[in-house]
Amino acid sequence: MPDDSLKVKAYFDLFWQTFRNSYPDALNYALAAEELTKKLNREFEYADAKRVKSFALSGLGRNVEAETALDEALEIFVRLNDKKMEADVLTELGYLDHIQSNFEAALNHYFAALELAKEVENKDNEARILNYVASIYKKQKLYDKAISHFKSALALVEELDFKPGISACLTNLAGVYMEVDRFEDALKHHEQALELKILMNDRLGQGRVLNNIGVVYNKLEDFKRAGPKFDEALSLAQEVGDKNLYSDAMFGKVVTAFGLGNFEESIRMSQNLLVQSKPLKDLELDLKLHKYLQRSYAKLGDFEKAHTHALQRQVLSDSLYSKNMLSVTNELEAKYQNDQKTKEIELLASEKELQSLQLKKRETERNGIIVLTLLSLLLGGLFYNQFRIKKKANMELRELDELKSNFFANVSHEFRTPLTLIKGPIERLEQNPDENLDREDVKMIRRNANKVLGLVNQLLELSKIDQGKLKLKPTEGDVFKCLWAATSSFNSHAAQRNMDYRVQIPDTPLWASFDRDKLEKVVYNLLSNAFKFTPDGSLISFWASYKEGELNLQVSDSGKGISEEKLPFIFDRFYQVDGGSTREQGGSGIGLSLSKDLVALMDGTITVTSEEGKGTFFTVQIPIIKIETRRTKSDAIRQLDSDKERPNPFELTKADKRKLPQILLVEDNADMRQFIKGNLLDLYRITEAHHGAAGLEKARSMEPDLVITDLMMPKMDGIELCQILKSDLDTSHLPIIMLTARAGMDNKIEGLESGADEYMTKPFNAKELRTRVKNLIAQRERLKQHFTDLENKVDPSKVATSSLDQKFLEKLLEVLEEEHSNPQFGVPQMQETMAMSKTQLHRKLKALTNESPGELLRNFRLKRAAQLLSSKSDSVTQIAYQVGFNNLSYFAKCFKALYGVSPSSY
Repeated sequence: MPDDSLKVKAYFDLFWQTFRNSYPDALNYALAAEELTKKLNREFEYADAKRVKSFALSGLGRNVEAETALDEALEIFVRLNDKKMEADVLTELGYLDHIQSNFEAALNHYFAALELAKEVENKDNEARILNYVASIYKKQKLYDKAISHFKSALALVEELDFKPGISACLTNLAGVYMEVDRFEDALKHHEQALELKILMNDRLGQGRVLNNIGVVYNKLEDFKRAGPKFDEALSLAQEVGDKNLYSDAMFGKVVTAFGLGNFEESIRMSQNLLVQSKPLKDLELDLKLHKYLQRSYAKLGDFEKAHTHALQRQVLSDSLYSKNMLSVTNELEAKYQNDQKTKEIELLASEKELQSLQLKKRETERNGIIVLTLLSLLLGGLFYNQFRIKKKANMELRELDELKSNFFANVSHEFRTPLTLIKGPIERLEQNPDENLDREDVKMIRRNANKVLGLVNQLLELSKIDQGKLKLKPTEGDVFKCLWAATSSFNSHAAQRNMDYRVQIPDTPLWASFDRDKLEKVVYNLLSNAFKFTPDGSLISFWASYKEGELNLQVSDSGKGISEEKLPFIFDRFYQVDGGSTREQGGSGIGLSLSKDLVALMDGTITVTSEEGKGTFFTVQIPIIKIETRRTKSDAIRQLDSDKERPNPFELTKADKRKLPQILLVEDNADMRQFIKGNLLDLYRITEAHHGAAGLEKARSMEPDLVITDLMMPKMDGIELCQILKSDLDTSHLPIIMLTARAGMDNKIEGLESGADEYMTKPFNAKELRTRVKNLIAQRERLKQHFTDLENKVDPSKVATSSLDQKFLEKLLEVLEEEHSNPQFGVPQMQETMAMSKTQLHRKLKALTNESPGELLRNFRLKRAAQLLSSKSDSVTQIAYQVGFNNLSYFAKCFKALYGVSPSSY
């Protein structure tokens, strides 16, 4: 086809035809449309090509590129004044933030899009936005807001008579009513949705709604009416071949049978569903089935089987409900004490090795003297040999010392952040005994306690390996089933990060005698390492096979890879590929070392290959002798559950509109951001950035009153961020507090020399942080007050907080001194003289003096007039002309506004 508008339309048509089936093909058509519309200079179609390109990029997990494409499209539509498309792009930007759980940013985009959609009367998009907003409120458990927005969306789609939209809104509303126990309302909306599904002949939709109605009847304990609904849902599930609907409806029948007192039927259906459901697909369903098996057997008096299923429930239960906080703290303390003892043992072993080296050195010297006395002809050779031995001993001593230093540095750094996040809420509870810890704080303490426990356990394993005390404890079992259990624990993490996580393990059982605990630790460490160093949306694979008496495991990722010169050292203890202060991921450097030692303990081998920019590939080979058993019915094909909803670490609301000082918090650890924000949010507005580069961008684009930054962060560390902010005239006035786990005096000096106003080491006291923030902001306000004091002569050294600010003020006052008598000198001339834009000059002066450029110039002239009037050097009229006022009445008005009296009275 020729390069014309028809060809552009063809590209768009091909994009939409391929979009649902192949994101790469759709992306190619969008790129082709973008290139052709740019060549033809068709701005609208060019922006639309960028918009649809973002859909394919998002589908491929390339969210950053998708956001860039949408921003570029938005800029063009704004320039074209196309508000309908502007609203569409803002909606897509909100949805992009929505799926990444950036709810605050998503709501901002949605509300901006909603205003435009109302303005252009695009009710279809307005309803879609309201549904998105309501779904966020539902996740945040703001149910009243969720119901209100779902109802608004429903009213719009009913007005448009759009049946799929009406059905979706009814189902959404019913879902919220279920969560707040308004079962009658939920039932009414489900029944209305069912009528529409039947009208549209949506068989799968009918089945889902019928299942939902059955669930409502079960909640209402109307079991006789629930059963037929589940039967209809099962029939439709089998008709359309939807296994998820089939499992949901079957479980509903289990609950119904139990409610009717048919305990044997409930047991039979539960056991069938456990066998039919694919293993490890839905642990929550398995947990609920074991619950009803336990309760049914208990009702029948078979307490032994009831106890068996209770134990199975306990195994599947979430660890959040297994122990109370006291047991966690006691366990942590015990592990910490064990770790201290382990380190003492290691230090004693190191000292013993040092003494051995020194003894070896003395023996060598003695032998040298004897040989020197007896064989004078070999004097030169012996001197050389002695020198070589001394050099080797010194190298060994230095390596030993460096190993100990690295050990304490790495371990102490890994302990500091989680201990801060455990210590902070406990201190707050101690200071406010009447205040309860909320659920998110308890979750945060549990997560960080588990981090410390995991590190302590790894150190104990290493200590046992070094002392030769770690032994294999083989038991008989299914090796492949063990591997399925170990790999499935990463499913939710992969889904949360939108990663392509592929697991290939044979379906047939591999019965053998092996150490389950050590094999699981090897798998966990390798997969944890892969997830840690692979960006979101990438591919991670796990593959297992058994051939000729050997178990083969392979773990590959598509991360940034490891350079050739660093590859030989990755199994060395405490070695970190990226040891800088801007490393993307933290770690103690013991996971891979422990894995290698455990594989060696099992007489196996572990190897690694890697290519920078393409990823890393680990191979593990472990000899295992298969135990032949009777052939059993093979398990159903296992399937990864990658559709679970992301966990929300905390809830977000609309943008903070309070008239409070604004703080920019730059910290890569999400728990640490939550902890600091929770301690400051009542007094300040908090804006967050998750690495130094994002923090720099936000510091320049917004006007924070203070910056709190971590030292070690990805992309740009806190030292570099501080140096850039303090050397840039636009941001040099910002007070900066630097937080770090590095407690050495050299590190503190380096942080302060970079320009930081305060330096705090982790773990820090939350009350101390609040006090330092308060003092720095108060100090800045006092400096502004000093500048606007009518009686004082301005001294830049007292107003400025950095040498750059001081030089700026000195130059500005010099200009005002020279030009204040010139009536033609105004703000534009001030901008030109200072070589700054209007926005830059206004922002800088507001931050330093709390006055705009115009106010500063006018008040300077009035202060000089007051000095001249006090000395009675001339008449009021002449003094007004001397300080640059041509209009006497305006001079008198401004003077009285500033000093409260007229010039003549003054």
